[in-house]
Amino acid sequence: MTPFLPHMGQTPEEQLQKNHAAMEILSRWIKEEISQEESIQREKYFDSFKKIVDNERLPGYKFYSQE
Repeated sequence: MTPFLPHMGQTPEEQLQKNHAAMEILSRWIKEEISQEESIQREKYFDSFKKIVDNERLPGYKFYSQE
């Protein structure tokens, strides 16, 4: 029987190996130090992103708001 999701590893170790590059990038992002100004800019950008996403979804199916 072939796996339903062929991109997934057959074992947890194999999946960890496949995810290694992405995990390294995320680790660098977590360690990255940013200025307060950059932090505020990113927060505003993400708030804008959330509004755009929710505006495209039907009422009752919003990701970020309670509508």
